[in-house]
Amino acid sequence: MRTPDGITVRPSSRGGSRPAVIVLPGGGYEEHGRASSEPMAEWFAAAGLHAFLFRYPLRAPGTVGPLHPAPVDATRRVFAWLRSGEATEDTGLAIDVDRVGVAGSSAGGHLAASLANGIDDPALDRPAFCVLSYPVVTMEHPTRARPLVGLLGDAPTWRQRRELSMETRVDGRTPPTFVWTTADDRIVRASNALSYADALVRNEVDVEVHVFPHGRHGLGTAVTEPHTSQWTRLCENWLRYQRVLTD
Repeated sequence: MRTPDGITVRPSSRGGSRPAVIVLPGGGYEEHGRASSEPMAEWFAAAGLHAFLFRYPLRAPGTVGPLHPAPVDATRRVFAWLRSGEATEDTGLAIDVDRVGVAGSSAGGHLAASLANGIDDPALDRPAFCVLSYPVVTMEHPTRARPLVGLLGDAPTWRQRRELSMETRVDGRTPPTFVWTTADDRIVRASNALSYADALVRNEVDVEVHVFPHGRHGLGTAVTEPHTSQWTRLCENWLRYQRVLTD
């Protein structure tokens, strides 16, 4: 299998077999946000993971029907490619197939959680870890309609909205998760991250959650917010605690 379309690789410079992460940018399922694309992948690579930035399928302008399940199906193929060892053959990178995770921001966080919760098939393989930045979680009561419309179109049913609300899909196989957001995010309110953390706790899934006081939506690595930018240090510590990073 050749490298899937839409992949940009940011390899770790550290030697030996490395963990890998699929980086899923935000953008309301209508675009791929700049701050949550290359800068995020480059941070993960600097931390010691091979980062695979994936520009997943988006809703095309003028589309009438739902985009779902195209994004999760495409992300599943990337995950399978990494887990199978074929990515090592295709890229020449030494990848630890037992330490392949997913990271997403905003709508990309919803997509990351979709894979982590196995919404395409609960019996399928799951990521080893999940990192969520100011994630969209609920489709029942979204802060703004953009990601809901981007994924499900203009007239989704209540059942569709419920099935794609990630706080309802957590189970005992959901991987350890690190999630952060800001209290004054007006685009995707912190209640999304908090409801997801609550669902993880209720299902006895390891979770670390941080709500920083300030920071606009879409910060990426948050280099412009000195206090909020510590999320990257906290996340790296968490990755070591979870033994994703071991050196």
